[in-house]
Amino acid sequence: MNCENIAVMISAYIDGELPKIEEGYLFTHLGSCSECREEFKAQTSIQHEVKINQKEVSLNFEKKVFNSIMKSKKTTLRGWITRPTPAYVNYALGALIILILVISWLQVSSLRQDLNLFQKRYEASLMQMNYQASQMYQMMNSIPAVEIKQY
Repeated sequence: MNCENIAVMISAYIDGELPKIEEGYLFTHLGSCSECREEFKAQTSIQHEVKINQKEVSLNFEKKVFNSIMKSKKTTLRGWITRPTPAYVNYALGALIILILVISWLQVSSLRQDLNLFQKRYEASLMQMNYQASQMYQMMNSIPAVEIKQY
């Protein structure tokens, strides 16, 4: 086992969650590895300081803290946004969304019709221009050649 696994075992031992079988392996490794021994010392030192400095909190103080938190939540904008909305508001918003979708669909349909009409007019104009070009070509080719005389 490597030292990373030993670090996990140290944390489990300090929390009282390490099985007795693995404790023997942990202490055997700590006897041979100075880095892991220093890690063990550091973690036990932290745990000891926490226990010394830990104070009991009275229930009254705890209630005051929780009540002040609840009051501050009620006054914030966050509370306004996250509070439940009445059903009629949800129905109205749903109906508004459906109305917007129907209007958008009608607009798209209208634009498609306009686009089809424009395409038909464009194709008709293009055919007319091609016909006129062919007529001009025929007319230009049907003019008799002019003989130029020099005096």
